[in-house]
Amino acid sequence: MRSRRWKLTLRLKRKSYLTQISIFYLSSFAFVLFVLPFIYLTDKILGENSNGPEAGAWIATVLVTPFFETFLFQRLPFNRMQNWSLTRNKYGLYILVSSVIFALCHYYSLQYMMITFAGGLVLAYTYFFYCKTPKVAFCTTVLIHGLRNSMALIALIFDKR
Repeated sequence: MRSRRWKLTLRLKRKSYLTQISIFYLSSFAFVLFVLPFIYLTDKILGENSNGPEAGAWIATVLVTPFFETFLFQRLPFNRMQNWSLTRNKYGLYILVSSVIFALCHYYSLQYMMITFAGGLVLAYTYFFYCKTPKVAFCTTVLIHGLRNSMALIALIFDKR
């Protein structure tokens, strides 16, 4: 018997590419909702804030960084884990490991790491979803990552006003 998750994946594969990208993009923001209670708690207990890089740094991040980060945090772990017999075909583990590494390398604050972990789950799943065609997996993940960073840049600019 196939799991419910598998059925959702099959249903999503039947959608158009634009619909798939839209679903992944929107779900990357929906996953952040799950970490909001923890962000609130860290703000109250630790007095942290969720500030990320400054607006000037974000411009380069929107254009260049998604390529490097997709390579480092999605493609490289996926390829390494597929080559190692212990982790071959353990896609859930890949998604978790990729997301943890992604979050740990975005240490501006604990809150920011939580947000990037949630986004990293979606980016890793996106890469896994298209893994049968590596170029499509890479380009789609870069596109979604760039779109997320663009929205963060816009929010940051309007927040400074």
